[in-house]
Amino acid sequence: MSDTKDKQQYSAKNIKSMRVAVFCIAAMVVFYFGASFLKGLNILGHKTYYYAVMEDIGGLHESTTATINGYPIGKVTSLKMLSTNPVRICAEIMVTEKIEFPKDSRIEIAQKDVLGGMVVNILPGSSMVMAKSGDTLQSYLTGGLFDGIGDLRDQLASVVSSVDTIALALKSAFQPNDPENGAITLKNTLINLEASTQQLNRILAANGPKVGEMVTKLNNFSTTLDKASPQLNTIIDNLEHISDTVAQSNIKALFTDAQQAVANINSLTEKLEKGEGSVGQLMNNDSLYTNINKAAESLDKLLNDLKANPGRYINITVFGKKKEK
Repeated sequence: MSDTKDKQQYSAKNIKSMRVAVFCIAAMVVFYFGASFLKGLNILGHKTYYYAVMEDIGGLHESTTATINGYPIGKVTSLKMLSTNPVRICAEIMVTEKIEFPKDSRIEIAQKDVLGGMVVNILPGSSMVMAKSGDTLQSYLTGGLFDGIGDLRDQLASVVSSVDTIALALKSAFQPNDPENGAITLKNTLINLEASTQQLNRILAANGPKVGEMVTKLNNFSTTLDKASPQLNTIIDNLEHISDTVAQSNIKALFTDAQQAVANINSLTEKLEKGEGSVGQLMNNDSLYTNINKAAESLDKLLNDLKANPGRYINITVFGKKKEK
């Protein structure tokens, strides 16, 4: 009867352990899929990987969007330093769309806005051989939005300084205390203003292409931001849904149960340390442990003697006669 009860208790413990294990595995799976969803990864979708190796990635980071002609097809999944002399950095690009492009296609890493955001553009080539997953494509880094206008900035600073001088001269020219000197100062101011205007015209004429390129990039940034507005709205809606779900969950009850469980464990540990109960006596009472060992040794000797001399303990009758001891 005692053996049956022990077996039932052991079976119940095994069932509880299996339930805890299944719950932990399910929690890890849910956490993995949830994290992948927040990162925008399609775990069950199509995936192909391509690589770009460069000396300078220009601030590229993981999760940067990869596009073809402005259409998003994937993102950067990892960055790895291959060597330091010379510097070689490998970027892994995961494509989630079922598309093919020629093997001689190039990867362009460019700055997409004035805030420093980056984008990976895949420029299709003309080869008849298609690129396969795992291929390393030719790549390069384009200049930033404000690259190449350092000289223009210095020249504009010079113009601003001249305009400041003109403003001070105008202030002095319109002083009502000395009309004659004021007229002379105003004439000199107009001369300086004409010289500054001519200098500004020369600067704009010399840097016309740079200014035009900057205006074009600003226009492209505005277009990109307008296209990305629906995606931003979706992300905001998802975050609001997650925050509402967390707010509605009974977190207080969960913490209360956890505190009660910790208190029970502390109570059980305290009883074991004091020697209460069978397990506590076994842990703290050396004599009980010694007696159990002696009893086990005696039982072992008894079993060995029973195997060696069964006649001492069992009477066998053969043809009605009783065997003498």
